[in-house]
Amino acid sequence: MIPGFEDGIKGHKAGEEFTIEVTFPEEYHAETLKGKAAKFVINLKKVEERELPELTAEFIKRFGVEDGSVEGLRAEVRKNMDRELKGAVRNRVKTQAIEGLVKANEIDVPAALIDSEIDVLRRQAAQRFGGNENQALELPRELFEEQAKRRVVVGLLLGEVIRTNELKADEDRVKGLIEEMASAYEDPTEVVEFYSKNNELMDNMRNVALEEQAVEAVLAKAKVSEKATSFSELMNQQA
Repeated sequence: MIPGFEDGIKGHKAGEEFTIEVTFPEEYHAETLKGKAAKFVINLKKVEERELPELTAEFIKRFGVEDGSVEGLRAEVRKNMDRELKGAVRNRVKTQAIEGLVKANEIDVPAALIDSEIDVLRRQAAQRFGGNENQALELPRELFEEQAKRRVVVGLLLGEVIRTNELKADEDRVKGLIEEMASAYEDPTEVVEFYSKNNELMDNMRNVALEEQAVEAVLAKAKVSEKATSFSELMNQQA
């Protein structure tokens, strides 16, 4: 969550419209929003209060805990929190490693590569909002230029790390990533099997694994310091 967003809503009543001014944190996951000031126009439709439900067996079974016990629910929650925490830590470390790599290596980026990446970002943005190819090309170039350059720079630098260290995707890591992702679904075995039969999905996971290996190669040569943080703080940084 963006610092100050929730606090800006507190105290208002249903039916009110108001503006909240916030600043995105420097560690925000979207490159184009890091450290940027923003205004949100809020139209508060209704205000509700959360009520803790009674932990009956019937209620607990809705979360896939077959025995309906409180102990089983706690174990399931713990497992999900561990999975989310592992992913959040991995993403945080990856982001910081890439930040350090970019700062330490200033490179000139060919304009053609930036233009190509802008087109990719335009199409992705249009697809998210139900647009077509022609509408994508109408989106202002300036909206995507900074992010496109950043992605090209990161891609070139990680590519060089991969070549220098002669890295290849570790199939055990690929398998582990798929199993970890599949564990969030009702039938993990079915998801793993689906991935294993889809070459495009497998190639995507190999790229993820290879990128992780490149980040580890960067960290192996970097000065690393540890910082304690709470679960909620770390997860909020992912929001």
